[in-house]
Amino acid sequence: MLDRLGRWARDLSGGAAALAYPPLCLGCEGRLPEPSDALCATCLRGLPRADAETVAGLLADGPVEQAVALWAFDPGGTVRRLQHALKYGGRPTLGRGLGEVLGAAVRQAGIVADVVVPIPLSHVRQLERGYNQAAALADGVATALGVPSAPLLVRTRTTLAQARLSKSERRRNVDGAFALAPGADVASLRVLLVDDVLTTGATLAAAATPLAAGGAQVAVAALALAGA
Repeated sequence: MLDRLGRWARDLSGGAAALAYPPLCLGCEGRLPEPSDALCATCLRGLPRADAETVAGLLADGPVEQAVALWAFDPGGTVRRLQHALKYGGRPTLGRGLGEVLGAAVRQAGIVADVVVPIPLSHVRQLERGYNQAAALADGVATALGVPSAPLLVRTRTTLAQARLSKSERRRNVDGAFALAPGADVASLRVLLVDDVLTTGATLAAAATPLAAGGAQVAVAALALAGA
């Protein structure tokens, strides 16, 4: 009974919030039909696509066999606002819908996966944000591909934020920072690693290393490609 009352109260408060603060498109600020939506159809179609050759080149020297990024990061633009809302805006529900869009791009690129794996956050950042934006995206990608999403990786240590580091510093920062989760068996699996942003490829390459060492074929997918 208490559980039903709690759900009813949350549904009521969520409905009231939607009426008071209707969801707005992060591109044109027009009203959206659902609170979990991020963009209207027009703005979604107009987002700049990432360059496939650049994406492939960033990960060519590591254990990643295929890679795709959906959009080109646009400082001050819609993709930037989208990523910021997902990562820092307390809106993990955006991840599932965006992940389904990313999953469609994965299929279009000819990437086949048995399981989708998010880049794990450190415990500190998970507590700060309350959720892992990569895990939210991975759930949506997995839904689009019709495969499971599983946390097969763990962080072995807390790393510095990558944003202000040079390319070489980024690689050193994440070197050895990931390991297979206890009991994870990835031998012969086709694993799709998912993250929100691909910059130099250091984080995704470091995360792919233990998966490849465990016998997996590794591909990666990112929501946006940012300049290094």
